[in-house]
Amino acid sequence: MLLGNKAKLSLSFLAIIIAVAVIIQYIQSKPNAYEVYMNGKHLAFIESKEELYNVKKDIEQDLEKRFGKTTINDDIKFNYVRVSLKDLSSSKILRKTVVKNSTTKVSGVLMKSDGKNVGFLANENEIIKVLDTVKDMYIKEYSNSDLKLKNHITYVKEDTSIGHIQTIEDIVKVVNDNKKDSLVSFIKESEINKTENLSLSRSTSLSNLMYTPSRGEITSPFGVRWGKMHNGIDIGASMGDPIYAAMDGKVCCAEWEDGYGNVIKIDHGSGVQTVYAHCSSIGVSLGQYVKRGEKIGQVGSTGRSTGPHVHFEVRVDNVPQNPSKYLN
Repeated sequence: MLLGNKAKLSLSFLAIIIAVAVIIQYIQSKPNAYEVYMNGKHLAFIESKEELYNVKKDIEQDLEKRFGKTTINDDIKFNYVRVSLKDLSSSKILRKTVVKNSTTKVSGVLMKSDGKNVGFLANENEIIKVLDTVKDMYIKEYSNSDLKLKNHITYVKEDTSIGHIQTIEDIVKVVNDNKKDSLVSFIKESEINKTENLSLSRSTSLSNLMYTPSRGEITSPFGVRWGKMHNGIDIGASMGDPIYAAMDGKVCCAEWEDGYGNVIKIDHGSGVQTVYAHCSSIGVSLGQYVKRGEKIGQVGSTGRSTGPHVHFEVRVDNVPQNPSKYLN
């Protein structure tokens, strides 16, 4: 009888052990996370689907502020799995992974410096903010605000995936970390070599010396306009039409300026300077010598402009002159 009871107790104990083992096995194998697939490829392990939906929503809201309404339209799938907790992605890492692997595209601008790619931003204003931020760093270094952009800055409009876009802070950091070979740098205006061997005698009339910078009619003359002084003339032209140098000279400015947009300034010596504003692209570089009638850029509508045209100025000792008096 005693042996029978012992046998029963042993069997009961064994049954309990087996039951516990089964429960432990079930707990250890029970799915506790979601494996996320984007466009057929493994993306991450997350604890709940809501994590991905929240990250996706945050990304779309940030994109909308810069690029307008944007929807992440990638193919997303989930698989319920069991993983170690250390394999779960944080929201921060999940966001970076989604952005990097998404095929969603936005329309923006590729910023270029001296023909080299700098980074992809949302619009012209972001390029200006990059330049202003970098210039502020140089102002602190030189304790001097009399600085000029050393590089030839342009941009092209194009579409790209959201994984390729950058923030203003991203580009400023890259510029700041590579000052020795920087794509965006400023120099003191006094360091810019003055134009040599291009003197124009004051006794020589400028009349008929200047080549008309673009084919087209004058759409806005020199003088007071809407209560404000218009320091040049506007020559109507088609987007992308060539812009020509009015006279021989040395390029003293080839950059983006507030209001002017992409602007080219040429020093002709003896205090004579010509200005070509709102270019869609700049085809010359700072310090380059150009000849009368040489193509220097293309017509555009950058800066404060209501349509494609060339804003053309003639300055003598920095005093605006009426360009119409000097054109053929």
